[in-house]
Amino acid sequence: MRIVAHDDDDGMTAARMPIDPGYEREEDLVVALVAREPDAWRQLFDAQYDRVHRYAYMRTGNASDADDVASATFAAAARGIARYEFRGSPIAAWLFRIAHHETADLLGRRARARTMPIDEPATASVLAARDEIGPADVRLDIAGALGKLKPEHRDVLMLRLVEGRSVAEVAAILSKTDGAVKMMQVRALQAMQRALGLKKSKERA
Repeated sequence: MRIVAHDDDDGMTAARMPIDPGYEREEDLVVALVAREPDAWRQLFDAQYDRVHRYAYMRTGNASDADDVASATFAAAARGIARYEFRGSPIAAWLFRIAHHETADLLGRRARARTMPIDEPATASVLAARDEIGPADVRLDIAGALGKLKPEHRDVLMLRLVEGRSVAEVAAILSKTDGAVKMMQVRALQAMQRALGLKKSKERA
């Protein structure tokens, strides 16, 4: 609640006016999105745009492509929301599944055109900005190792460790089971260890 002053016959008085808390329940948000409520779409955009853009930037390699993917993702969401069925999963998982497909389509077009750089530099620049990862040389090593992974392994690690998505969310985004995501994460981390030379170092020790 907040106090809002307004004029009435007695002059300036104070009245309690409720602040709209937004759509706190996922199901309520979905209903409002399907109904094309502007506030619901604004809430979804404010909560998820930066995360979708960051994911796209890490995968594509430049901000312009990330802008295109993010815009295409929300446009596709607006077109497809009428067919969305709420089954308990966060709407963000559905949105990221769209972003995943939009990014894959863009990278496919890039590969066919052979005119754009691969996405390792973007991965390096994003990871370099995350101070919690460690010293600069360590961050660059991690970025380089990510660039050597298979796309599905890189996606799992970025969604789980960088985006902080739950196993269930990643499973929904990648159209996999929870068990498959867990196995992919294990294999991705093992591949990261090999890429970083950690296993060899441990064996020598």
